[in-house]
Amino acid sequence: MATLEPFLVLAEAVSEGRISPSEFSLVCLPLYKGYGGPYPTVEQYQAATDLFYVAHDYDSAGIGMPDLLSDGQVRLKAADIARRMHVLLQ
Repeated sequence: MATLEPFLVLAEAVSEGRISPSEFSLVCLPLYKGYGGPYPTVEQYQAATDLFYVAHDYDSAGIGMPDLLSDGQVRLKAADIARRMHVLLQ
């Protein structure tokens, strides 16, 4: 079964400035795509998916589109998702 904790660690790291948005997207995208098993709840799956899309929208140049989010927007969105994840894991 998939767990939310690795995504929470990433969300907190980028929102707190411990890693850059570029580093965040380099880790988050393959982690999400390769993560196995169902999530315990639909809400946890949605939180992980929302974080994936933050990374995807930041690193959209890799698919031939301009980046849709700035560094600051990535940090803010990741902080919001991290707060949601904390609530879901209580």
